Amino acid sequence: MPPKALLLAVCTVFCVAQGGLAQAGVGTWLADPLDTNSGLSASPAQPWITQATLPDLSKLQGLSVAEQAQIWTLPQLTAYALAHNPQTAAAWDGLRAQAASLGMAESAWLPSLSLNTNLSRRQAVSTVGFTVPARNSANPNLTLSYTLWDFGLRAAKVDAARAQEWVAGFTQNQSIQTVAFSVAQAYYQLLGNQSLVLADEKTVAENQKNLEAAEVLHRAGQATIGALYQARAAMAQAQSTLAAQRQTVRSSEGLLASTLGLDPQTTLRIAPLKLGQEPPQLHSAAKTLMHAALTANPTLQQARAQVAVAQANVRSAEASGLPSLGVSSSYGYLYQGGFRPGDTWTVGFTLTVPLFTGFNTHYQIRQTQALRDQAQSNLAANRNSTEATVWQDFHNFQGAIAAYPGAQSGLENAGKALEVVQAQYRVGQATIQDVLLAESTLAQARYTLIQNLVNSYVALAQLSQAVGMPLGENAP
Repeated sequence: MPPKALLLAVCTVFCVAQGGLAQAGVGTWLADPLDTNSGLSASPAQPWITQATLPDLSKLQGLSVAEQAQIWTLPQLTAYALAHNPQTAAAWDGLRAQAASLGMAESAWLPSLSLNTNLSRRQAVSTVGFTVPARNSANPNLTLSYTLWDFGLRAAKVDAARAQEWVAGFTQNQSIQTVAFSVAQAYYQLLGNQSLVLADEKTVAENQKNLEAAEVLHRAGQATIGALYQARAAMAQAQSTLAAQRQTVRSSEGLLASTLGLDPQTTLRIAPLKLGQEPPQLHSAAKTLMHAALTANPTLQQARAQVAVAQANVRSAEASGLPSLGVSSSYGYLYQGGFRPGDTWTVGFTLTVPLFTGFNTHYQIRQTQALRDQAQSNLAANRNSTEATVWQDFHNFQGAIAAYPGAQSGLENAGKALEVVQAQYRVGQATIQDVLLAESTLAQARYTLIQNLVNSYVALAQLSQAVGMPLGENAP
């Protein structure tokens, strides 16, 4: 049968068989023979449910009995977070991995040694039925190879790997600062919310006194029922604000615990915020801090390391298109049934000259050059952003400090004003509206002072993060 006719017959049989299988319902099996669609949902509207066994979730760290009882300071909380927060652990693992990559790049400077062994059994049968006896053979070979010269390719790859390690190191430093700032921010927010609870408790106590005074005056006929209702409404509002603020404290406690790598339900004991203390102090000028950030800010240093990586990659791409010279040597020993064993050895040099790679090397060089220019542009943008952030955070901190004396004075005068109005109300020289207004002014003054003090510490923490080093004094 001619080849064309044979091919046509095979195709015809296959098509007929395929049609028969499809009619028998086997066509569905042929569409998905490995049943990969079994894990899909029945329709786009139904969620996907996996049957896979996923890795177990790691358990959150818990506090010991002694740690639960102690009163934590900000340095202690920060140290605990840096040791237990998974974000810092992940950054450190990334640095370890990049250090191993550097070792992989440096290994190219060492020779490579390999051993391979071929084991075989061979038997041949002639067309006339004559059988050759089976022959067993073993051929172990030891091969040594080393690159003598590659026009700087290995050196460029080592430099790139080392610069990547710098990137990973600055990434770890950035993670440390991010976690430290998160702890400080959550810590001061919790301090502020706890202080607001105390302020709300004072407001409730003051409204209780106002309500009692209104009830006494109402019974004596010196206050209207409307004044009594106003006092009760103010009392109810103060109690509602206190209840809501206590829940805000619980939320802040959970946030602080989470930054430490703990269960949000963990309760941490911290010393209360002292409203009478002075806000943090800073004796450095904005220009000095911006200059310090150029060498201390880890994000900026990471961008500088990225430029070093890009420069090394350009050198590596350029060297990959140049010749390379290597030397290799091998030694083998052959054991073959029916013959005496014998050994072989070779020593040779290999010169590789890339002549044409379809312009791959050309475009690879262009790509790495563009990435180098991009890294340099990113570095310039990062520098501008860092200096601008330091400048803004510096003046935000100065603004919080400048507002503190006024807030302190406002609280003192609001307290005295409430005492005067309450005394006047008891003798009928002031109305309940005057008392409630004075009490509201005092409550707002407490809120303003607390928020101002907390803002000053948070602003200083933000400035420290922007600069890349601890700043300030008098931290609680």
